Amino acid sequence: MIGKFRLYPKEDGFVSFIWLIFILIPIIAMFPYDNFDKQLALFTLGIFVVTYRKCLFNGKWFPIWMALMYGISLFYTLYFGYIYLFIYPAWMIGFIPMKKNVFKYYYMALLGTLTPVLFNLSNLPEYMAQDLKITMFVYGFFICAAPFAGRSIRKQAELRKQMYQSTQRMEYVIKQEERYRIARDLHDTLGQSLSIMTIKTELAGKLLDKDLELAKKEIAEVTETSRGTLQTVREIVSSMRHVLIAEEMITIEKSLRAAKIILSTEGEELTSEIATDIQNTLSYCLRESVTNVIRHSKASHCRIVIEKNATEYTFIIEDDGNGMKHSIQGNGLTGLRERIESICGKLEFTQKNGTKVQFTVPVDKKEETIND
Repeated sequence: MIGKFRLYPKEDGFVSFIWLIFILIPIIAMFPYDNFDKQLALFTLGIFVVTYRKCLFNGKWFPIWMALMYGISLFYTLYFGYIYLFIYPAWMIGFIPMKKNVFKYYYMALLGTLTPVLFNLSNLPEYMAQDLKITMFVYGFFICAAPFAGRSIRKQAELRKQMYQSTQRMEYVIKQEERYRIARDLHDTLGQSLSIMTIKTELAGKLLDKDLELAKKEIAEVTETSRGTLQTVREIVSSMRHVLIAEEMITIEKSLRAAKIILSTEGEELTSEIATDIQNTLSYCLRESVTNVIRHSKASHCRIVIEKNATEYTFIIEDDGNGMKHSIQGNGLTGLRERIESICGKLEFTQKNGTKVQFTVPVDKKEETIND
């Protein structure tokens, strides 16, 4: 079965082909193609583009394609002075995943291929050698540095991918923990209550013919237990509707990433100590603050800091945007303030080199007692 043709690797996207726009420089410079040398150069350039695409897929023929790119780049440098073609294989060996030892071999091969260029410069006429030497030096320095830059960018991309996968796993863990919590609550409350109700119902059935009053008492206790169990079920369902800050942070990170805003956080681990109903309110406030950042700030970075002292929690949401004073002063800020005040908290809003939203809520006395 013939596989589906793909112009470029799916994980890299079309951006890997955008850099080929620089190939237009020699194509335009050599026009019109009125002699064999120019036609040969154009044909060789076409082979170079095909070779570049082959290298992007990093298949088993990668060393051969890379050697061909080296050769074509050297040919264009020696005969036409287009040294910048070396940038493509130089960047490729840094950006393609490979072991450190293998990278060294490709890099040494790159330096070796560049060596004839130095001897070629010594044969140039005096009147053109100086300017061309400066150009060659600038491009040569960039070519020698490009593999390390590509390798660094690839590592950063891998780290971002690992962070995304870690976030996905954390989301799964949080959901699993919530399922386990619900299962424990149901087992510890409903299981025990239903067992008691079963025993008392069986006892009442046996007492109906012997002691009617005692049977009525047992049935009344079953009714009371049933009502208590129903209330417990309602509380469990109510707690399931609450949004924990840890869950909200996952949604916030996804929203900011979609808006191309970099998120950094501090103190997320402190939120596990906060009561569930308080977390539900704080989650809304965090979500509303970040939504304002996405909609109005035009920021590139957003920072969320969570701190705790002896008496209160402090939440800080700040960005490096152009401010959103006119956008947030209306219902958005009013709604935030009302939510925070409903849990005895305070809200502060400042703008300097971006926007800073800060709200504080008191530490729960029960929590203090447990921690003590």
